[in-house]
Amino acid sequence: MSEQLPEITCADPVAWCERNIQLDYGYFKRENHPLIVEPLRAAAEGRGKYVGLIGSVQHIKTLCAQLFQLYGLHVMPCNAAHYDLTGDALKEFSDDKFTPLIDNTDEITRLIPDQPHRRTKFYTSSPLGYVRLLSAGIMANRNSKTLERITADESWAYKDSEKWLEQIHSRQSSFNWQWQMFLPSSGQTASSELDLMWRRSSQRTWHVKCDCCGEDIPYIWKMPAVNGVVPAGGIRYASKNEITDDDGNIDWAELRKSVYYQCQLCGGHMPWSAGDQQRRNLSGRYIALNPNADESVDFYSYNAIAHFPWPELVTAWKRAAMARDTGDLSGLEEFVRKRLAQPWNQSDYLSGDKIEKACGGYVLGEAWVPGSNAAPIFATVDVQKDHYYVVVRQWATIDNQFRSRLLERERVVSTSQIRDLADKWEIPQESVGSRRVFLDGNYNTAEVQRIAADNNWVVFRGDKAKDFMDSNTGTRRMFDHAQRVDTFLGLGDRPGALGRVAYQVRFSKSTALNTLMILRSLRDNDEKPIWTYANNAGTTYERQINAWQKVSKTKPDGSAYFDFINRDSHNDHFGDCEIMNVVCAAMAGLIGASNAETVEDSGS
Repeated sequence: MSEQLPEITCADPVAWCERNIQLDYGYFKRENHPLIVEPLRAAAEGRGKYVGLIGSVQHIKTLCAQLFQLYGLHVMPCNAAHYDLTGDALKEFSDDKFTPLIDNTDEITRLIPDQPHRRTKFYTSSPLGYVRLLSAGIMANRNSKTLERITADESWAYKDSEKWLEQIHSRQSSFNWQWQMFLPSSGQTASSELDLMWRRSSQRTWHVKCDCCGEDIPYIWKMPAVNGVVPAGGIRYASKNEITDDDGNIDWAELRKSVYYQCQLCGGHMPWSAGDQQRRNLSGRYIALNPNADESVDFYSYNAIAHFPWPELVTAWKRAAMARDTGDLSGLEEFVRKRLAQPWNQSDYLSGDKIEKACGGYVLGEAWVPGSNAAPIFATVDVQKDHYYVVVRQWATIDNQFRSRLLERERVVSTSQIRDLADKWEIPQESVGSRRVFLDGNYNTAEVQRIAADNNWVVFRGDKAKDFMDSNTGTRRMFDHAQRVDTFLGLGDRPGALGRVAYQVRFSKSTALNTLMILRSLRDNDEKPIWTYANNAGTTYERQINAWQKVSKTKPDGSAYFDFINRDSHNDHFGDCEIMNVVCAAMAGLIGASNAETVEDSGS
C-alpha cells in the first residue's frame, strides 16, 4: 500500500508563510518584514538562478533562507541543502533557528514520516524531498550528491581559493534549468566571489520615500566626495565642536539627540523614531540600479539605516572612528561590513605605495611634551651581530589629537650607549610594570635575554600569528601576555631558578606593521601627519622605515588580498624599531580599539 501524501497547493510564497509560519510573536506577517518580501518571492519563483540578499547582521537574511527552504519543501519538494561555514555554525543554526521553525510549522511536520532517520539535527526529509545542513568547509559536502535548491549563508567567508561557488554549483548541473541558489550575506571583502557577483547583478537596493520631497531614495551613510568635498546627504549629526567640552570629552547624549537623515536629493531633514522608520519601510521598495545586469543574478541590498536606531549607529561609528585615529581599523571594518553591508577594502584607507614623508618641523633630540607619565617615551632596539639600532619615540594626545614624535634614532655599538639614551629621556628601567626599553629577540635570542635580564629591559619576539587572546577580557590584540624567562632554565616560573630573569613578549609583526602604516596615513584637522619624524632623521632612517610596502595581490581565482614585501633586502632595522614602538604604544593602551572604548565610556 502506497503512502498517503498530503495535498500540495502552489501559492504565493509570502502568502504561504503568512498562513503557515509561526515565529516567536505569532504568524509571519509581511508588514513586520518588508525587506524580505521581494527577495523571498524572487528566490521561490526562480527569477534568477542566483538570488542574493546583502544586508546588515542580526536581522532577517537567514530567516529569508529558512522560509525559502520550508516553502520549497512543501510546495516544490526536491533535493536541497543549506550551507554554512563550519559545523559549529550549522549546529547553532539548527538548534536555535531551523528546528524550532520546523516544529512550529504544521504543514511541514506532517510531511515528515515518523521515522528517526527522517529527522535529525542536520537532515529533514519528506517522501519527495529533503533539506540537508552541510558545512562548506568539508570538500565532500561541496561536490558529492546533486542538489536542486541551495542556500549558502555568509558565503563570502568561504575559501575563495577553493572556488566554493563553482564547486557547490557543480552539484546542481544535472538539473539544468530548474536549479536555484539563494545567498544571504552581510558585507563582504572587496573582490570576493560574492562581491564580483553583486557587481554583475541587478543591484536591487532598498529605497524609501523622502519625508520632504516624496522621491524614492536609497539609505546611504554619506555621499561620496567630489573633488575633496562631501555633498549633502546621508546620516548627519552635530559637529565635534558642538558636543565636546574644553577637555575634549564628548556629550554622548547630545550627540545621539542630534542625529537625523538628510535627503540626498532635496536636502530635507528626516528625523528618527521607530514609528517613522517602520512607516517608511512599509512604503519602501527595491529598485534595480544596474541596467546591464546579468539576468541570471538577481541581488538585493539594504543596510542598518533601514531597521536599526540611527543614534546607536552613530555611536558605533564614532567608536570605530576613534579607534581608527589610533591606528586600529578593525572597528571600522566591522561597521562597514556588518552595519552598512558594504564590501571592505582596506586599500581605501591606506596607500599601497610608499607613504609620503612625515617630517614634523623639529630636529632630533628636541624635547616635546615634558613628563614621561603624561606622554610615554619608549626605546626600541634592533639587535645585530656587533651593533644596535635604537629608536626613541614619544606618544601623546595634544589638543585632543593623538600624535607621535621621533626623539632619537641612533646606531650604537654597546648596551651602555642604550642606557645613556634611556637615562637622557628619563625612560623607566626598574620595576616590571614600568620598563620601557625593548630589545628584538629574534636574533641571538639567548644572548638578548641575558642582556635584558642584566639591564631590566624587555625582550620582544616577532611572531607570524595574526593576533593573541587577552585571557582577562577575551579580546584579541597584537601582543601576547609577558613570559618570565630564566636565562639558564628557559621559560616559566620555576622554583629555585639559577639564572637571571628577563621578561619576553611575543607580538604579531604583520598586525604591528599594518598598524604602523595606518598611523602614518592619518592626518589631523589641518591635514598634517600625526605620526612624524625629525627633519634631520636622515636618508638611512627614511629608507629603512620605508623598506616594507603593502601591496595588493591576486589569488588564482581572481580575488584580491594584501601582503607585505621588503623592497630593500631586509635592510629595515630602523623600521623594525618603529614597528616595536607601535607594540609598546598598544601595550600601554595608547592605540587601538580598547583605548577608543575607554575614551568613549569616560565621556558618557
